[in-house]
Parts: sequence; C-alpha cells; structure tokens
Amino acid sequence: MKILLIVVVFNFGTGSELENRMDFTDMDSCHAAALDTFTSLDETVEIRAMEFPEGQEMLEGTMIAYGADGSEIGMYACNALRSAS
Repeated sequence: MKILLIVVVFNFGTGSELENRMDFTDMDSCHAAALDTFTSLDETVEIRAMEFPEGQEMLEGTMIAYGADGSEIGMYACNALRSAS
C-alpha cells in the first residue's frame, strides 16, 4: 500500500506552499513526516482533526496545524492511494 501525503503551509506573505509525497507505506510514517514539517515552522505546533461544516466535503482525514499563538499554520492529509501506479 502506498500512502499519499499532501501538505499545505499557510504563508500569507508569499502564498501557500504545497508539498506532495507518495513514498510512505504506512499511515504512522506519513503523519510523522507531516508533524516534522510543521514542527520545523513552529516547535509548539498542535495538530487537530479538521471540523467540517455540515454538507461540506473535504479530503478524508484532513488535519489542521496550529501555532503557538493558536493561529492555523497549515493543513495536511494522509490517504491510501487507490491504485498501485
């Protein structure tokens, strides 16, 4: 099984930065890589599941990263690829 990691860093000075990786074989290593990404931006990062308003669709498993001041610094999702190619 291959796991896809999508990371979006909210950088309002220059726009959003997007990182995609498909080299994970399990969810735990994918989540750890995402945490490492956000920890490099803010050592006190807190990761929480994203809450969706009723009727809104988002990528399953989307997580939000919060900085020390409580502001959102980014989001990520780890999802299993449906095809092996």
